[in-house]
Amino acid sequence: MKNAFSKSDCRGFTLVEVMVALVIVSVGMLGAYGLVNQSLALANSAANRFTAVHLAAEGAEIARNIRDTNYLKFYRGAGNWNDGLTGYESGAAADYSSGGLTADPAALLKIAGGFYGYSAGENTMFKRKIKVIPNASPVDYFEVVSEVSWSDSAGQHTETVRERLYNWWQ
Repeated sequence: MKNAFSKSDCRGFTLVEVMVALVIVSVGMLGAYGLVNQSLALANSAANRFTAVHLAAEGAEIARNIRDTNYLKFYRGAGNWNDGLTGYESGAAADYSSGGLTADPAALLKIAGGFYGYSAGENTMFKRKIKVIPNASPVDYFEVVSEVSWSDSAGQHTETVRERLYNWWQ
């Protein structure tokens, strides 16, 4: 009777089999690493795009706020509906603390305490340019184009919000 565990029947893995198994496992691990890395990059890009869209919408809202503030002045007998909105066809910068549009759209937005602005805080990657373009003479409305641009590992990006501001009280 033959022994089931004789030396001639017990064979182990050869070096070639071990190397092939290591290569297969390594390729699988590298694929998983690449997938996780790409997922993190896409999540970061989506977060930046989300922030940029809201900053662009805020730029259009700042122009609307200027127009509405002018209405209060006009209602009290001083000012015109388009005060502070003319002369910015090539672009301007603004935040709520500045009180109006300024002529420096190349400045980086800063963040402090969760709020974006130009006066205080840590520089961000975002630049906001607000263009206020009159339609014709006499000016019945302004085309407000708020652009937020930034650069990240995926390249250069721009998000744009367009809105029309009408002279609705005359």
